[in-house]
Amino acid sequence: MVDNLKRGLMVGRFQPFHKGHLCLVEQIFEDCDELVIAIGSAQINYSYTDPFTAGERIMMIHAALVESKIDLTKCHIVPVVNDENNARWFGHLKSMVPHFDILYSGNEFVTNLVSRQTEILKPRFSRRKEYNGTNIRNLMSRSHRWKKFVPDSVAGIIEQIDGVTRIRFLLNEKLSEREKNAI
Repeated sequence: MVDNLKRGLMVGRFQPFHKGHLCLVEQIFEDCDELVIAIGSAQINYSYTDPFTAGERIMMIHAALVESKIDLTKCHIVPVVNDENNARWFGHLKSMVPHFDILYSGNEFVTNLVSRQTEILKPRFSRRKEYNGTNIRNLMSRSHRWKKFVPDSVAGIIEQIDGVTRIRFLLNEKLSEREKNAI
């Protein structure tokens, strides 16, 4: 292991991994020698907001990096189980990933939690309203054009695992649960 490498960390649920995430990967490599991608909430899946398993997300990220000709020897993809205690969240995260020098986050809550403990850089967001998981899942559930917002390899994996059908099923379950709770 070479200790003098500058390593950047990006944390997300990646539900799914999209072109905005890929833009952030490229930004991190402008500043850093290596990248750690922490897949947050790794234990959560098969819900409308978190439809994909950690393993499926690892496959998506790996395939997108290969498709983009990113050197995988400079990348670490780590699933991280969520710690719901916000006071100890960052310590838990640090214990689960390789050492990093810079955390890239546009999340104000995360920034407030960890700004005294590590350097934080805010990503330059590209087409944030389109390149976000909620938008993409909503497009998938309504049979709208969603593939243009994810790398081709990610679209292929989603099709291979029948992810669109899963998202539609999970949306119906979510709506049925709301109706039951309204009674």
